[in-house]
Amino acid sequence: MADSAQRDQTSAAPAGGSFLLDPAGSHPFFTVDAFNEDQLGMAAEAQRFMEKEVWAQERGLESKEGKAERRMVKVLRKACKLGFCAVEVPEELGGLGADKVTSLLMTDKFGTNGDFSVTYGAHCGIGLAPILYFGNQAQKEKYVAPIAEGKLVSCYALSEPGSGSDALAARTVAKLNDAGTHYILNGTKQWITNAAWMDVGIVFAKIDGDKFTAFIVDRDTTGFTIGPEEHKLGLRGSSTCALIFNDAPVPVENVLGEIGKGHRIAFNTLNLGRYKLGVGALALARRAVAEAIAYAADRKQFNTRIIDFGAIREMLADSIAQIYLAESLTYRIAGSIDQRLQGLDHDDPTFIEKQMAAIEEYAIEASAAKVWCSEALDRILDRCLQWHGGYGFVEDYAVEKFVRDARVNRIFEGTNEINRLLIPGTLMKRALQKRLDLVGAVTALFKTVAVGVPSLPAEPQGLDTAKYALQRMKDLTLLLAHAVSSRYGAGLDKEQETLVALSNLIMEVYAVDSGIGRTMQRMAQGSPEDVAVAICTLTACEGLDRATTSARRVVESCYTGAQLAPWLDKIDRIGVHVPADVVALRRVIAADAVDKGGYKLSNY
Repeated sequence: MADSAQRDQTSAAPAGGSFLLDPAGSHPFFTVDAFNEDQLGMAAEAQRFMEKEVWAQERGLESKEGKAERRMVKVLRKACKLGFCAVEVPEELGGLGADKVTSLLMTDKFGTNGDFSVTYGAHCGIGLAPILYFGNQAQKEKYVAPIAEGKLVSCYALSEPGSGSDALAARTVAKLNDAGTHYILNGTKQWITNAAWMDVGIVFAKIDGDKFTAFIVDRDTTGFTIGPEEHKLGLRGSSTCALIFNDAPVPVENVLGEIGKGHRIAFNTLNLGRYKLGVGALALARRAVAEAIAYAADRKQFNTRIIDFGAIREMLADSIAQIYLAESLTYRIAGSIDQRLQGLDHDDPTFIEKQMAAIEEYAIEASAAKVWCSEALDRILDRCLQWHGGYGFVEDYAVEKFVRDARVNRIFEGTNEINRLLIPGTLMKRALQKRLDLVGAVTALFKTVAVGVPSLPAEPQGLDTAKYALQRMKDLTLLLAHAVSSRYGAGLDKEQETLVALSNLIMEVYAVDSGIGRTMQRMAQGSPEDVAVAICTLTACEGLDRATTSARRVVESCYTGAQLAPWLDKIDRIGVHVPADVVALRRVIAADAVDKGGYKLSNY
């Protein structure tokens, strides 16, 4: 359903991770500026639903009375009746058959309330996607429509008490009974969203203790029980319980996908969930900033509106900049996946493999979206609470709930630490597989450094400064990747501190590259983009400063003496300081947000 003109423009989807090798704007990508009328109409309907059905009672949804009355389930069923849970369901199964961009748009709109967002996502996101992608025809016919219509509530059960991020270390086991009719499950799944009101769940267990496999489990299964509600810091309106299996028989026809291939289902589902989590964080950030601006514009201190203090506007500018980049990078992923899914033949016997390959292609970007957006949200919420002063610490204002609900984003869908390790690990693996030409890029970089890095134009215009600083960030990241892989070789995976530092550079490059690429597309359409250019210049220049310092510190931990000097020399040649009046840039960004009452760089 994405805009056809933009689809034609971006028909050849770039390789995942190629943003690190190619100059900004090399590959036009989908942005929220290209939503079509159907998508905007769905977004408006979803917004009305949230305001009427969720925002109006969000304190009640998380209250003890609300939980006891299962109010959230009623809200979820209303969403299903309106078709919101059938967005990605193929038309032949009664759904809308929409693309990943449209699905992400719905997740975006529902992300403005954490309780509903995770309930919705666990139900028709990770609780339905495994059946849509890996289920056989009988399983799809039995479960897809009832889940999409809200007749059955779904959940996704991967984590266990002793294996949170290390999913493949699961201890839940399954053994085929003597009659060969059922697998007998034993074990416990923990932290399962929607558990208390689930009717069906995607459950992972090891057949015979070693074949990691997915199962579809019905609530009425003998020997299956649900533990008590967890008392949580946030997301109190959602349900989180343990699922307990004690000789629970699951029919053999409920094996999902291939025996021993459960990791394909788990990891590809997480890839989808990660960038959707990123857009959910973005949505809550937008709402929080709008409410905080309204409060700070109304309240005065020292006869001055709080929002007019320079220190507050500085924080506001940084928040707006992070939202712009988050919006750019998340939708870029969905659009790229859609491009790779275009034209696939559903009757092709390798259709599932090709579909999974399209999703897996952007695993680096999905992890980056999860980490970058969740941490940006926490920084933004901390500022918003600060603007409220003491009022931000009490329940009179929504910001205290936002803070509580947001914290878990850095834990589920794989902790941010695990995702940080996945990013450079996947990048290096793809280089070894010749999927990304890191070696060629580093060779070209060394030649450039030898003759001298190009200088910034004497009188930079528009995005010149931002693009120049970003390219230096990319060069530093490539240099650092080469430096650490040369130092540690196959043992690099044991150097987690080094990998985290490298991952931070990769993520910042991806975020800034997405912002600049989007702004280039907006400018090509003739729009005046003073605020967007200010955002790109600010984030690129300050990102380069951080990248230069980080690169120095990392090589200093890898090398000493005569071995260290050449690396530091290369860093100094690449990481040149790019002048920018960051105070003036922030004032431009903040003034626009104050004048418009929030983040208004998109129209949906």
